[in-house]
Amino acid sequence: MVHNNPQPAPKEEQLMSKIDQLSNCHPVAEAHWFMERTAFLERRSMEILAAWIWNTPHLDSKLSFGLHAYEDATHADLCFHRKKELQPGLPSYGWKPRSLDLAALDLICREVVHAVTLPCKLSGLYGALKPWLLNRYEEYLQAADPILEGPTLRILDRIIQEERLQIAWAKEWLEKQVENDSSAREEAEQWRRRMTHSLDNLTGLASDTNGQVSAGQPLMDFTGQPPACDPRLNIVFYAPGQGPSAPVEFDPQNETEIQQVMLSTLVVVETEAAELVGRILVEFPDLPWQMRFDLCRQMWDECRHAASQWRLLRYLGADLGVHPSVAYINLFVGDEPDVLKRLIVLQRVVEGISVDQHRPRGRYFLKEGIYPLVQMFDYVLADEDNHIGLSSWIRVVAGKDQNRLEELARYQAIKEQEYSDYSDWLISKRRDLARLYPPVKNAGR
Repeated sequence: MVHNNPQPAPKEEQLMSKIDQLSNCHPVAEAHWFMERTAFLERRSMEILAAWIWNTPHLDSKLSFGLHAYEDATHADLCFHRKKELQPGLPSYGWKPRSLDLAALDLICREVVHAVTLPCKLSGLYGALKPWLLNRYEEYLQAADPILEGPTLRILDRIIQEERLQIAWAKEWLEKQVENDSSAREEAEQWRRRMTHSLDNLTGLASDTNGQVSAGQPLMDFTGQPPACDPRLNIVFYAPGQGPSAPVEFDPQNETEIQQVMLSTLVVVETEAAELVGRILVEFPDLPWQMRFDLCRQMWDECRHAASQWRLLRYLGADLGVHPSVAYINLFVGDEPDVLKRLIVLQRVVEGISVDQHRPRGRYFLKEGIYPLVQMFDYVLADEDNHIGLSSWIRVVAGKDQNRLEELARYQAIKEQEYSDYSDWLISKRRDLARLYPPVKNAGR
């Protein structure tokens, strides 16, 4: 029989070196308890970071939060699966069953996510909650049997390594934010101490919550709150039926500036996509876990795209705000309460049409031998094809309700026409698009 194992098996000498040594071992029931708690907290951490992608203006931070959110979602996923494997086959022994304290931990996570300033966000999550988690992981690891608990140890090894890197990043990034601002430094430190005190007083918090976990209650609701924008950006917002929020003219003088103009908008649009997915992850916690995990990967992909395009923009001698950037995705969606309609806009309308536009762009740059742009579009196209595939979840969640499916189809047709109007307007303004697509007469307004 062949067993699929995504992780390499331990070398024989590593395993056999433990053969003559008995060590501590957690009972299966305790290991199940630990995996369940870890999965819950890593999922909450992912949701905190997803929320901050929406309401943190600083672009550097948004893009880093995207990576960390996906790492935390992966941690949660590994623990969810391991928990299912750890089903006790014997009566309880060797440990005193205790509360998961999920209600108290949930309350702390809901406080962490509401940090207002970037320094407080960094100090609350990376300076208090994640170090607290790291200590729990390391304590468990030290008391675990390397043979019997091997699968759990491999999971924890990975989580510990990635959490350490996240904490180190945040420590350095926090110092940059407060190095010339003693007031912000003190505020962040007070917030960290407050979160740490709460974590050290879980028993007291648990009694206050009566053990109730608000699992289906979103961590935040962003209705009426537009995403936070980096002040370095020069953004023109395009709304369906209204056109641009301000007059905009692009006047590139050479091929390099044409590419700068293109990249300036791509950075913002990819960031918008990450913001929209992050908002969905926060506001719709009851979606199937596998769907949310897939969406978290898409959110990280969008952050990667924005980072790669920002890197190219700087490589070409420009930066954020040098040229206008056009934003439109979140105005197309607005505060639409139907999560499936939000996903239709992103995964079927925007991603679907963007692929049709990116492919000829990539071929043009390949023909011209401009390989940094070729490589970027090559990977963006591969990712966006996968994102379009994720729209299969829309039908899964909608089920067999034919009226619902017809309503979604009508909505998609409306949004496709709105996107077509936007695309025609943009082509009339941009040389990089006009040379690939003929402008439509009277598209500008």
